Amino acid sequence: MKFLRIYLGESDHCGHEPAYKHIVKLCYDHGLKGVTVLKGVMGFGEKHHVHRVDFFTLSEDLPIIIEVIDEEEKIQRLLNDVKKCNFDGLAVYWDVEYMRIIKEE
Repeated sequence: MKFLRIYLGESDHCGHEPAYKHIVKLCYDHGLKGVTVLKGVMGFGEKHHVHRVDFFTLSEDLPIIIEVIDEEEKIQRLLNDVKKCNFDGLAVYWDVEYMRIIKEE
């Protein structure tokens, strides 16, 4: 299993929709097990422009993190489609072991 994390900004788009929404749709279409989108309160990237939300500043480009766990082949197919979106971001992935936690009846 692979764990994929994609870093991007809230203002990044793929076509006419936010990139994070487009990527979630791609995950669904590719039959991935699941996806989680996290919205950061502060961060900066390679250009060192700080994005944050506080009382005096309402950023319209907060950090977004997308997390996916699935088989390597599915992750690779997803990444091939994500690359077509043409936004500034970063994708990292690594091997993981996982355990499902199931509520006992």
